[in-house]
Amino acid sequence: MSTLLFALMRENPLPGLAAASLNIVVAMCLVALSLLLGITIAMIASAHSLATRDPAPNRLQRRTVA
Repeated sequence: MSTLLFALMRENPLPGLAAASLNIVVAMCLVALSLLLGITIAMIASAHSLATRDPAPNRLQRRTVA
């Protein structure tokens, strides 16, 4: 496949440029998808940790002495 692209590139550089630009577009989409997935996982993990932690003791309550 690459020899076909090299042969075409000698006569016309546009197929090689098109393949390179397509590779760049695919790479950028994969990077954006991985960032979005990482942010989503971080948000789910923080929400889970907030939901499962024990409530903080209330320091303003006065203890009644009997």
